[in-house]
Amino acid sequence: MALKLITPPIVDPVTLAEAKQYCRVDHADDDTLISTFIKAATKHCDGNRGVLGRAIVNQTYELFYDCFPSGNLLIPLGPLQSVTKVEYLDDLTGLYVEWPNTNYTVDTVSFEGWIAPVDAWPTPRNAINAMKVTFVAGHGPTVADVPDDIRVAIMSLVAHWYENREAVGADPMAHIPMMFDSLIGTVRKVTV
Repeated sequence: MALKLITPPIVDPVTLAEAKQYCRVDHADDDTLISTFIKAATKHCDGNRGVLGRAIVNQTYELFYDCFPSGNLLIPLGPLQSVTKVEYLDDLTGLYVEWPNTNYTVDTVSFEGWIAPVDAWPTPRNAINAMKVTFVAGHGPTVADVPDDIRVAIMSLVAHWYENREAVGADPMAHIPMMFDSLIGTVRKVTV
């Protein structure tokens, strides 16, 4: 399985004005620095490689598998908003062919949604990344759609980095504020 980000979020989950207010900064001298911290904190949390294991603001991904599963296909990054298309490598042409959306149903109610074939999955070419799903994941397209606990966690990380611009120990990530860990504890994806 491979995930490829196609369209990143168009907004950060926290605005510069909110982060500055949280950091108690009332001047513009550090706007670029704080904006950089917002992007870094978001990257630390967001997507399949972030500590949350979820998409924060809507973004489009391609999900690749070498073959279709024997049952339903789990989308490993939530919250799933929609499935744009399901494609597979045609055995004759070797090109991706879109599978009609009437051939499958999508669960967007479950956090990690899934796709179920109406009858059976198509048979793709025997190749690496023979099937591809394009999907949108995130809490929504705007800052207002992001849950407050995630937004406050990002702001706490920004404030921590703003106040502690040097490493505060041998492992700087070991000194992330307890507030951050507490806030993300209930929204972090747990993998076994």
